[in-house]
Amino acid sequence: MAPLQTILCTLALAATTTAFTSTPIQHPRTQQLSPLWSDKQGGGSQGGGGSAIATPKTKQITTTVQKQKQKQQQKKKFQPSDPDLKSEDDFEDAPMFRLYLIGDEGYDQQHVVTRMHEIVEDCSEDDAATLFKSAYQTGEAFMGKYPREVAEVYAEQLTRSDPIVYADVRDDQDK
Repeated sequence: MAPLQTILCTLALAATTTAFTSTPIQHPRTQQLSPLWSDKQGGGSQGGGGSAIATPKTKQITTTVQKQKQKQQQKKKFQPSDPDLKSEDDFEDAPMFRLYLIGDEGYDQQHVVTRMHEIVEDCSEDDAATLFKSAYQTGEAFMGKYPREVAEVYAEQLTRSDPIVYADVRDDQDK
């Protein structure tokens, strides 16, 4: 056992001393590692290795096929002016409602004219002044016909102003 231990210790000591040296250790190669090594590749007179890499004896033939251009039929484009008779739907107009300004002796003319001009889109200041005079004289003035939601919004916004401007929405058929 002792001779085996001395051999192992000697090998371990030799490996550690060579591992920490500053110069690289070069070992001469006696046998090439590649089986494809030949004399032509720098093997010299050693003659070991094997034969050179063989080149294939088959030829590769490439053929090119050109396709002729064919004319394609263009799809028929529909013109936007052509009416689609199948999908014509008859839409009914929204029912219209009348918006009235209710006259009151406590109104300030400037305030009422300004609020009507600000709230009702198609009412100018001159139209608002004329409607105010008509409502003051007759008790109410017809302001226009609008869809129900629009007429209700105008009437609600007029009544929310401070001081209040009274407005009423009536069905167009009641008159």
